[in-house]
Amino acid sequence: MFPDEVITRHQQFITPRRALRDAAEYREVTADEWAAFEKHFQLRRVALGDCFRPYGTPCVHEHACIRCPQLRLDPAQTPLLDSIEANTHARIREAEGKQWLGEAAALRETLHHIGRKRLQLGAPTSPT
Repeated sequence: MFPDEVITRHQQFITPRRALRDAAEYREVTADEWAAFEKHFQLRRVALGDCFRPYGTPCVHEHACIRCPQLRLDPAQTPLLDSIEANTHARIREAEGKQWLGEAAALRETLHHIGRKRLQLGAPTSPT
């Protein structure tokens, strides 16, 4: 898929860099390490799709997945996204009615992210 020149130049770049690294970094992975790696990615499946955070990194959004750019939506979960959006609108109305202005602002931010997720799917923005 890549031109031969790109592959050759990449190999020329990487080979000397690998020689500078500790040989222990290139050892075979243990069964326990591989199991931990696989488990890590099994835990990345969420209701709306999959989390594409790099391996071994914490969730900086504290699992507010709808706001996270690392979430890749599963198109089959569009009805769930619709439900979340409708609920968010209802919560905004409640927050505004009770003068919970910080809550309302945070929920409007969530709506913004819902709209961005819809764009990733190529779906039109919900009319709600």
